[in-house]
Amino acid sequence: MRITITVENPTPEALEKLLAFATMPDAVVTALPDDRWTPERARSYYDRLPPRAQQILLQVVEGDGECAAEELKANGRSLRGSTGAFRRVLSEGKRTGLWPDALPVPLVSHVIGGQLKKLEMPGFGTDQYPYSAFEEGLRDAPARDR
Repeated sequence: MRITITVENPTPEALEKLLAFATMPDAVVTALPDDRWTPERARSYYDRLPPRAQQILLQVVEGDGECAAEELKANGRSLRGSTGAFRRVLSEGKRTGLWPDALPVPLVSHVIGGQLKKLEMPGFGTDQYPYSAFEEGLRDAPARDR
């Protein structure tokens, strides 16, 4: 028998009942931290971003998890103020209980010599790499004018 249960912020009583359930014969319990991006979380996050940040996120996903700043600035598009939305929207979602506190920011900036060089999804090669969750979650996202 295999059962997967995700519980965010369980009460002590609920946790006690779950642990009692886990003591059943042949039960195997694996606890995973709730710090992973899922396709549903990725889409919910995307839907809350301002339009320019949505465009940037889609370009990073289309670039297999990274995109050079010059590509993002193509056609005279500015990045000023757009990249701050990634942390702001994540913080708002955590504060309102939409996402767990341990959920990492999905995009990081690489700045060299005071200049933004690229945006990428952190954690490549680890189980926290959010690319596949965003690729699946944004598969049907409307294409924006890039």
